[in-house]
Amino acid sequence: MASRSKNRRNIPLIVYCSRTDNTKRVAEAMAGSLAAELVSIEQFKDHQLRGRSLVGLGSGVYWLRLERRMVDLVARIPAGCRVFIFSTSGWRGRALVTFYQSELVKKLAQHHIEVIGRWHCPGHDRQPLFKWLQISRGRPNEDDIANARAFAASLKSA
Repeated sequence: MASRSKNRRNIPLIVYCSRTDNTKRVAEAMAGSLAAELVSIEQFKDHQLRGRSLVGLGSGVYWLRLERRMVDLVARIPAGCRVFIFSTSGWRGRALVTFYQSELVKKLAQHHIEVIGRWHCPGHDRQPLFKWLQISRGRPNEDDIANARAFAASLKSA
């Protein structure tokens, strides 16, 4: 079992939550760049964290916050693991992105987990209340996906 855990250390893990497939598309692009194991929060099992040195946490923004299960997952990340964060949301703006990700960043800091990168892109807002506004329609687009791949590739040397 130790050798299995040792082998896993070099394989990044990306855990994502995506209710509208926006974040899933980004997670798939990042996983391809990193040759990472990809798992949705619904399918995630704690043992998948064992022996990892790099974990990505990705979520759509739902009612101004990331998925609660993503924030709760932080307490189970092993010591010494580095983490990157990514998200998608209908609403844009640097201040909003910082706000959306702040709870997760704070929780990671409380657990002394190093955050090596943060990324965000617009995603078509499909919440019933805002669907008719067509917020960020067509996003993430091909440029966003290419940027997600480039961001993930940059983490290899981080």
